[in-house]
Amino acid sequence: MTSIFLSFFALMMCGALWRFIPRVPDGTTVRAAISAVVMNILLPALTFKVLYNAPLQHDIWQVPVTALVSCCVSVLLAVVIYQVLLPRVLALPMQSRGAMILASAWGNVTYLGIPIVTALVGEEFQRVPIYFDLLSLTPLLWSVGVVIAARYGTTTSVHPVRHSLQTLLRLPPLYAALLGLLCNALHIPIPEFIVKACSTAAAAVAPLMIISVGIALRFTQLHKTIQALPAVALKLVVVPIAAIALAHQLGISGGVYTATVAEAAMPTMVLTMVVSEQFGLDSELLAQAIALSTVLSFITIPFWCG
Repeated sequence: MTSIFLSFFALMMCGALWRFIPRVPDGTTVRAAISAVVMNILLPALTFKVLYNAPLQHDIWQVPVTALVSCCVSVLLAVVIYQVLLPRVLALPMQSRGAMILASAWGNVTYLGIPIVTALVGEEFQRVPIYFDLLSLTPLLWSVGVVIAARYGTTTSVHPVRHSLQTLLRLPPLYAALLGLLCNALHIPIPEFIVKACSTAAAAVAPLMIISVGIALRFTQLHKTIQALPAVALKLVVVPIAAIALAHQLGISGGVYTATVAEAAMPTMVLTMVVSEQFGLDSELLAQAIALSTVLSFITIPFWCG
């Protein structure tokens, strides 16, 4: 397992070093291009391929339920910490509190989760990150997460409900997931060349995702790290504990259990930055939480999955 995480860490550091390479496009441009290609072409191809071939078992509801409950547990604890407890010690503005609530609950279950789960338990369990994300965390982010961002942010020109629905309807992986499950359930045959094209596209997802995470890493001032630590602790410790407890209660076992726990242990989701910027949250503090949780997750994930 150590060699797996070291190889991922090496790829992530390649992304982090991108901004030091002379005469190349800036990191923001490159990351935006990678995200656009992955979100609109590669990830839908991977999603369709995985769900078209996935066994339709109980984990199709067990994994999303585990994701939903563990995320909500962390949101509630983050509200208590950042809304009730910390303001007595630190003068945190509302925008910072909202950013840390997002950071504490939503994990990087696709960009980092798919390659780690694939390395840990194999391609046959790639359905777990997809269930975890597309059937739970992504809809939660663009509903509950948007409501939180609107409550704590400074932007009032964006309507939360309308914005959530419009965003969800523009996500190609969701349509790929529905199509894959439909073709699987109805046993609709797919031409071999389409399956091969999806497999080829899917192979490019993991390295691009990890490099993109590396490009997004930013470390800022020490006081920002202190403010982010409770959210990072919630994401890397409390969410996995909640997921482990619920997974046992739901009877999840074997490779699905390992993949589910690994997904729950993922660091803060990079996509939360999009919500933060749209609603005027403290994006600098959120970026600090993403960076810190990502680096620390290479220590905590092997602990939870070892």
